[in-house]
Amino acid sequence: MNLKENKKILVLLIFLIILFMALIIYLSYFTIFEAQDIVDHPANRRESLKISEIKRGNIYDSEGEFLAYTEGEEYKYKRIYTHPVIYSHVIGYSSKIRGNTGIEASYNKYILGKSQPEIMKNIRAFFESDYDSKFGNDIYLTTNTAIQGKVRELISETGEKGAAVVMNPKTGEVLSLVSYPDFNTETIERDYAAIVEKNEGAFYNSAMQGGFTPGSIQKVISTAAIIESGVDQNYEDLGEESAGGYPIRNAGGRKYGQIDLQDAFIFSVNTYFASKAMEIGNEKMGEVAEKFLYNKSIDFDLNTQNVKFNKSTYNYEDWDKQALAAAAIGQSDISVTPLHMCMVASTIANEGKMMKPYLVSKVTESNGTEIFTNAPEELIQSVTPETANEIKNMMIEAVRIGSGKSAALRSVQVAGKTGTAERSQEKTINNAWFIGFAPAEDPQIAVAVVIENVEFLGGEIAAPIARDIISFSLQELSK
Repeated sequence: MNLKENKKILVLLIFLIILFMALIIYLSYFTIFEAQDIVDHPANRRESLKISEIKRGNIYDSEGEFLAYTEGEEYKYKRIYTHPVIYSHVIGYSSKIRGNTGIEASYNKYILGKSQPEIMKNIRAFFESDYDSKFGNDIYLTTNTAIQGKVRELISETGEKGAAVVMNPKTGEVLSLVSYPDFNTETIERDYAAIVEKNEGAFYNSAMQGGFTPGSIQKVISTAAIIESGVDQNYEDLGEESAGGYPIRNAGGRKYGQIDLQDAFIFSVNTYFASKAMEIGNEKMGEVAEKFLYNKSIDFDLNTQNVKFNKSTYNYEDWDKQALAAAAIGQSDISVTPLHMCMVASTIANEGKMMKPYLVSKVTESNGTEIFTNAPEELIQSVTPETANEIKNMMIEAVRIGSGKSAALRSVQVAGKTGTAERSQEKTINNAWFIGFAPAEDPQIAVAVVIENVEFLGGEIAAPIARDIISFSLQELSK
């Protein structure tokens, strides 16, 4: 064998070694990092068989009421939901045919009695199940079922698509999260195809996924930017403001004359906010928005691989004057979720501190031993306590004498802001918003409500719903 042939063999050998090493690296990656996804895949029949031996843990509300439990015997277990409609977007369902959604998906391993694996444990998890027992762990939610039912009732009575979120502004606990339309988790296997065929969005959790234009509720953020930038807060309103040649007008063509920031907020004066935003500029407006966690991903208990808490966006870097002015009144390239807007209201209620939202208060073993407990966590100090207090006082006045009057209660002081995001060129179809909190002097709950594609303003449909949610919730929490 000559030297030339030896070189060919050597090259071939090196190539085969490199190929073999690449294969090892590829398989190792999946074994270590992707093993759990492979184990969890619906097509994994070995895992499905092992899961069928396990009695899924119970799910409870904040009062300890059963929301989901399992009955039957091994291989014949049946999941029971005590409130299959009102909790369809929170608890979701667990189906051998359709898979898992909601808490049933995001906390699936805990519900099956399995601890979340570390990376190295995945090597074993790739080949076998590592469920700790044949009894799953129990999940305790922060939700109040009476409030959840009332919120769902109020949203569904409109006959329109909509969503609402109720939170404790001081802790971040989610007391209610509703998206409408919804579905019945008890009959999901029978009804699934029909729901998909209807294509009405019943499976879409708009409370945490919906990317809505905010309308004037965005003025809470704009007001924070105006205060913290230090610009002159006085303005002479002539009924129209030119933004790069584009006219910004007030609702109903109104002219307010000489006004300040408080007047502009209370009566939702578009021209004022457009003018001040152009004066402040993109960078400062964007900086304040990002302190309220726009453009940021926020971890949440319902996040799964396919369903995530969509981040609110504020794409300010390339905006011209027209876009910036429109953004200041919530009509530009801005996208928000009801959950995030409830967090914004909570931030103002909580002296400028934004708390992490959470749905799961604790996870326990079937014998009651705690595995972990969620605790309140501050995400960011969005604005100073002084700025938050200024905005709170404006929100109080907006409900007392301004656009949010229909959210007012006789016995409780409500703070809030309405929003009407125009959805058609004729400006007749809107997303109607209200965000707020109460009692204003010592906030116990914050709320965000949106009703989609209606001919009403935020103050006409969303504010009255928010009023009823606040009234009912405060009564329920005082029991």
